[in-house]
Amino acid sequence: MKRLTILFIALFVVNGAVFSQKIAVGQVKTVVIDPGHGGAKPGALGKKYKEKDITLSIALKLGKVITDNFDDVTVIYTRKTDVDISLAERARIANRAKADLFLSIHANSHPKSESKGVESFVMGLSNSKANLEVAKKENADILLEKDYKDNADYNGFDPNSPESYIMFALYQHAYIDKSLNFAKNIQDQYKSKIKTINRGVKQAELFVLYKTTSPSVLTEVGFISNPTEEEYIGSDEGQADIVYCLFNAFAEYKAAEEGTKKIANPKFDIPGFNKDKKKQDAKTKTTDNKTTTKTDKDTTKVQLKQDTTVVVAPESKTTVKHDTLQGITSTASTEIKERAVYRIQFLSSEKELPKDSPHLRGVTDYMVIKARNYRYLTNETAPNLDEAKILQKSMQELGFKDAFIVPFYKGERISFEEARRINTAK
Repeated sequence: MKRLTILFIALFVVNGAVFSQKIAVGQVKTVVIDPGHGGAKPGALGKKYKEKDITLSIALKLGKVITDNFDDVTVIYTRKTDVDISLAERARIANRAKADLFLSIHANSHPKSESKGVESFVMGLSNSKANLEVAKKENADILLEKDYKDNADYNGFDPNSPESYIMFALYQHAYIDKSLNFAKNIQDQYKSKIKTINRGVKQAELFVLYKTTSPSVLTEVGFISNPTEEEYIGSDEGQADIVYCLFNAFAEYKAAEEGTKKIANPKFDIPGFNKDKKKQDAKTKTTDNKTTTKTDKDTTKVQLKQDTTVVVAPESKTTVKHDTLQGITSTASTEIKERAVYRIQFLSSEKELPKDSPHLRGVTDYMVIKARNYRYLTNETAPNLDEAKILQKSMQELGFKDAFIVPFYKGERISFEEARRINTAK
């Protein structure tokens, strides 16, 4: 009981500090960039890279691009080399600088190597076990600090103790709205640039955000535990894409806060950035039986004679039929030609949803089959039930609690028994 009393007292002291140190409204002149982990705290480990190295590289590149484009912005780093900085000290660096914005950069990890995607967090209470696990992972650096139990910065906080998270229960960040706006900007940029699952904006009990007294976001740039994403986020090209997204999110946030126009034609003088990479103009192709309209990077609409609409990812390579059990003939993509595959149906709607609908929870890699209603399925397929369950769980963790597995073979929706028979015969 005494410990809880101390935690609540500490809570009110911190809240008092937050409201007494408000920054000037409409000014975005000082940004603090925090490369996660460092020194004896490597963070998550991939097969080739360490989280601490990836986050530092991205942070330095982002800071350079901001400095190159904004003469009126001061960029401060919590670290510029491979050194060990406590979570509390990272927040103090931002607070001493009276930062107008704080961005902590991290790479995600999961025991299952199939997990992938990008997500951003603001300070708040986790609404799912998955969010809490991310918080525990990012808070775990505290356990590597000497005498952390007696450190006044943490007031006995233990990242692995559910009791410790009580201290966040009444916490209200003075800048939650601005933090959410910046986080949304980041995820919107990821969605337009990076080909992976957009896991959206979330809230979690992240200590480094809890201690800052400015709009603050922690972003996870990809899963280092996923070999494909590890290679991407560790490469110059992948990091250039990430920096492009983070910079544009920052530029949009700054323009909105200051009531100015977003900077035009910014410079990106960093390794891996291809100046010729631009979105292709919308193109419309008409054939005898369908019209295909390129709408954006994320989706392609295919309108068939039977008045059936399917939305698929533009990187589709093979055309097959879908959902003939419902009397539909549609087209979609798959990389597996002769085996039964599994998709996840995660949502259905009476009306077709816009791609930025909150009901999609930031998911952009999907297909839509129109039958009696609009059925939303993952564009990604799983070759067997074990991997399908992993994909199903990842969608459930995004908030689609009723997501279920659907087997297909050569475009036709089939039973699980048929799927097992077909795959066993191959």
